[in-house]
Amino acid sequence: MKNWNDYLLKSKMFIVFSAVSLFIVMLTCIIFYYKNVNDIKNQTLALSDTISRQFSRTFELYIQDMEKLSVSIIGDPIIQESLIDHYGIPNPVTQNQIELTINNRLFTHLQPRPQLQSIYIFTTDDIAYFVSKAGGPKISFNLQSESWYQNRLDMPGVKFLLLPVTAENTGGDREAQVISFVRNISRIPYLDVLGYMKININVNVIKDMLVNSDSNDVERNMRAFIITDEGSVVYDDRNELTGNDDTGIDLSIFQGNHESNEVVWNGESYIYTTSKSSYTKWNTLILIPNEFLLSKQKHSTYILILVGLLAMGLIAFVSYMLSYQMTLPLRNLMKKMARVEQGDLSQRMEVAGNNEIGRLSRIYNNMLDSITRLISEVYTSKLAEKNAQLSALQAQINPHFLYNTLNIMKSISRVRGIEEVAEMAESLAELFKYSMTNLHHPIPLHDEMEHISNYMNIQQHRFGNRFEFNMDVPEALQQASVLKLTVQPLIENAIVHGLSKVKSGGRIDIAVKRLGSELIIEVSDNGGGIEEERIHMLRRRLERVQAVDAYDEEGQGIGLSNIAQRIKLFHGIKYGVELISSPDRGTTVRLTIPYERFVKVKGEAD
Repeated sequence: MKNWNDYLLKSKMFIVFSAVSLFIVMLTCIIFYYKNVNDIKNQTLALSDTISRQFSRTFELYIQDMEKLSVSIIGDPIIQESLIDHYGIPNPVTQNQIELTINNRLFTHLQPRPQLQSIYIFTTDDIAYFVSKAGGPKISFNLQSESWYQNRLDMPGVKFLLLPVTAENTGGDREAQVISFVRNISRIPYLDVLGYMKININVNVIKDMLVNSDSNDVERNMRAFIITDEGSVVYDDRNELTGNDDTGIDLSIFQGNHESNEVVWNGESYIYTTSKSSYTKWNTLILIPNEFLLSKQKHSTYILILVGLLAMGLIAFVSYMLSYQMTLPLRNLMKKMARVEQGDLSQRMEVAGNNEIGRLSRIYNNMLDSITRLISEVYTSKLAEKNAQLSALQAQINPHFLYNTLNIMKSISRVRGIEEVAEMAESLAELFKYSMTNLHHPIPLHDEMEHISNYMNIQQHRFGNRFEFNMDVPEALQQASVLKLTVQPLIENAIVHGLSKVKSGGRIDIAVKRLGSELIIEVSDNGGGIEEERIHMLRRRLERVQAVDAYDEEGQGIGLSNIAQRIKLFHGIKYGVELISSPDRGTTVRLTIPYERFVKVKGEAD
């Protein structure tokens, strides 16, 4: 299997962009899916609740109209007078006249209302007056057959009774399903009971009132019922269970005992809403199959999948194009670098803009320019080196020949009594001998101090009494290990730069001390010091420790930067040279190196 680091940058960017984008799309789709599922259910329940309330309110208004009709009937003066006459005159002829009068009055109320099936008036002596669309009037009636009759004593406590669906004969073998509105007939104004009135209403009127518009999916798939608390179906929108007392619906849903809005009926799962009328005391029930919700959810799922697939395809295309375009300059750079690797240094990148790619192109071009320049410089340097070698061969003098010559000069001077020349020749010979060998190896501090003594011997012959020289080197530190020519150049700098303008009273001091594991060597002079701006420049140079020439900027001997560089390369960056000076107050140069006792390496020249 391929390691991640082995993939091209373009492939990595494509994979990362696609993965992050696809994750966001999938997360968005999942969140939207679950939100949409909940929204569909909540919207369906809200619409169902609205429909149930509208159904319940519409039915309430109709029953209120029936109540108004009943009030107009029982308040009819002719009916009131006829009922009073019914109880006062037992004459059959008069009774027939009363029946005809009452039935005629009832007929005037029944006939204009097609939704009414019949109207009954029952007297307390079990006589019934009624008119029906199924046939003519009857003078007698069996009150015992009326379901409400046994509860008639409870009627004074309520305005009316609503009776569930019953069947009423409409002629021949035909029957009509009716609901009944029953109330007391009281004598006006004494309010004693004269009888009872029942209005039978054809249940088809409910269907006409509550017919669905089928304007949306919910109404096309729902079931609507009006059910009593006892479970009797007053209305079924499909007319399958109207008048049925055993529907199998859990009646506890009308008591608000269900924690959810779901119920199982006839083996199927439904969500439901109910609305109980405070006027009729009947319940409106709306059932919506869960299968309908699932179909809506599936539809949303298909849409989400389609949108997700389109988004994935678009993301993959955009990610590929983005990664391709972003890595195109890098691939061009790789091609040019491959040609450079083969030796073609003329390849350059076109710099466009100041972004990362533009900066990288600029750096690449600068690098090639530098390589070309360095190649040219190295070539020129090699030619110059060859020429210098030829010149050096022509002017080469054997160092031992010079050393021996100085010793001969010393001997001749002493033989002839010229002691000053002999001392200078001897000191110069020792300086020359000291500088010839072991420049890169440590030596004991004693040797460096002896070399300084020889150097100062020559300088004092040169300058006379213009300055004095003092050394404070404890005997215990004479064998400390130091690099050759690290202290003497400081004495030379002090003479050349510090005391060059001093005519008399000059002073150079060397102090050596040990602080813990470090050896401190200080060279001080009382010369004119260094200006503040220049001292800052020199300190910055010492901090950078750049590879500079072995001579200082004035061309006088080995420079401070060279000494600092040698110390740091040999001992580490924590050691080096510190410069302390101010105008007219002299200069102190402090060397800090690790204290180590000198141990001579076998085979090393003296």
